[in-house]
Amino acid sequence: MLRSLPSLGNMNFAQALQVLPRRTIIVAVSLVTIFVVLFNFYGDVPVEYYRNYGPGETIAPVTTNNDKPQPGYFKAQPEWDWSVPKHAQSMSGYARTPKNRDIVVLTASDGGGHNSAIPNVLERVLDDREKYCAKHGYTNLWLNTSRYDIGEAHRTWSKIPAVSEAFYLYPNAEWVWLIDTDIIMMTPDYDLAKEILSPAAVTRGLMRDTPILDGQLKKNPTNINTPKDFRVEEIDILITQDHQSVNTGSTFFRRSAFTRWLLEMMTDYTMLMGQEHTGAEQDALKHLMLEHKLVRDHVGIYPQRKFNAYVQGGDNMGYRDGDLLVHFAGCWVGGKCQEWFEEYWGKKGHKDVWKPETGNP
Repeated sequence: MLRSLPSLGNMNFAQALQVLPRRTIIVAVSLVTIFVVLFNFYGDVPVEYYRNYGPGETIAPVTTNNDKPQPGYFKAQPEWDWSVPKHAQSMSGYARTPKNRDIVVLTASDGGGHNSAIPNVLERVLDDREKYCAKHGYTNLWLNTSRYDIGEAHRTWSKIPAVSEAFYLYPNAEWVWLIDTDIIMMTPDYDLAKEILSPAAVTRGLMRDTPILDGQLKKNPTNINTPKDFRVEEIDILITQDHQSVNTGSTFFRRSAFTRWLLEMMTDYTMLMGQEHTGAEQDALKHLMLEHKLVRDHVGIYPQRKFNAYVQGGDNMGYRDGDLLVHFAGCWVGGKCQEWFEEYWGKKGHKDVWKPETGNP
């Protein structure tokens, strides 16, 4: 008569190993070995490896309908609730250099306004920006601003809902670069991530303790400056200012909780959007910067030529060789839009000496 096997509960570990089948023991040892190897490998990987670039790739290409209007108050649209990653929700957030695929170049325009004086301007700049984005791996996006119902507000206010929609359409986008139609990319090799958006670029490039200008005050300075010191982790908006004030013709928006809040505040219809402001959305941002230190801590000002050089101006304002772009702001005043646009269009990507930093205002 065969003797029954002893109960496993009454045996020590060594006895249990003798009773268990050999195959089970081999499988168990193999699993333990695998876990040990994985633990040792990932234990040496910095935490940034895990938290950076968490979102996956887009499964299908994003499609936009630039003809379908958005009836009713535009904030009722779903894109105003776009998601924010955990690393950008609070003081525990952090700054990082975005991957090129996570940068969206946004043209928010209906092709009208003063720019309509330039023949086929929208089609031309969109094609040029598509080539620039393809070269670097950025995303080129056009949103027709005539679709947004902004009530009686000035038409340029429609750029703000376009920024929200861009973040909504591209859930993985870390930065949205909003640029006006009357802008030509002059240096196709320019790397946005390295030169403008990286923490290192922000640290060395932002203007510290610099007066925030308000041309409406004429001879009265604001006596309000940008911070002497700032936390790179908190810089969510990148902008420049000309001799009058901040200019939103070329502005970078970081996907963050603050950015979503700022867009909401800028379009406060009772206090800002519905009022008569000469500079429309520019005046809204300027007002918030002057009135609230919280906003000043999150909005970084670069020297103007960094990404918003004008067609005319001194060495601190006017386009010079090697600048990223040229902006034809105010060209309609003297009826020069088409003339200036064609001149610079023929020189984009040039490598010769054309506008050196020796004057030529």
